[in-house]
Amino acid sequence: MKLIHNFKSPNFNKRKHNKIELIIVHYTALENINESLRYLCDIKNKVSCHYLISQKGQIYNLVSEKNRAWHAGISYWNLENDINSNSIGIELDYSPNYQNNIFSKKLVSSLIALLKNLKKKYNISNYNILAHSDVSPYRKIDPGSKFPWNTLYKYDLAFSPEKVSKNKIKSIRNWFKKRDISSKKNITLFMLAYIGYDTSLSNQKNFYYNCLLKNYQNHYLQNLKNSKNLHKTYDLIEKHFCILVLTNLKK
Repeated sequence: MKLIHNFKSPNFNKRKHNKIELIIVHYTALENINESLRYLCDIKNKVSCHYLISQKGQIYNLVSEKNRAWHAGISYWNLENDINSNSIGIELDYSPNYQNNIFSKKLVSSLIALLKNLKKKYNISNYNILAHSDVSPYRKIDPGSKFPWNTLYKYDLAFSPEKVSKNKIKSIRNWFKKRDISSKKNITLFMLAYIGYDTSLSNQKNFYYNCLLKNYQNHYLQNLKNSKNLHKTYDLIEKHFCILVLTNLKK
């Protein structure tokens, strides 16, 4: 895997945590790779990433992994709100609004190679390879509904909720019932919070609740034909929650 070191961003500082636990995947939303390099390396913009991958598959190392790149912004995952300190940020040269509006084969191939390297190097679980929209669900939508999570899953580089027995699902439902938690929304938010999501704003307004569900769908239910039909979404969140409760995956 060849890295390009010709461009360096000044936008970083020291990590507050020594352990790197997460990989966050973004898209630039800019017109092309040159514009992305300029923007991410401009001190005035106060934003950066560790790696930037072009449509042609070139991998630019803009910030050393030992440093805290400024890629996640206001974010949260699994009780941690300084995501920049415990993560590696990867930006992809992609925008839904310009000609770089596909995840090219060369880009995805380079991303796979980079993820394999980082996953092995830092012993990162598939559960912790995340979208920017996972850690900032009320602000961000990247890398979006067209990002090839299924391809990453085939290479053992992404988490996908598996099948769970009906008996285990029943036991989870009984647990909520015994605690007199019956509202579908309250149960869903409880499960999403356990999975790792920030549910704080979703408790306040349905607009934010819908943002959270939509970003969950963009990651785990990309083939959903009608995003407003929430039965399949609730079903998968329940399986997702059940897997985490019944395993040591989060430890």
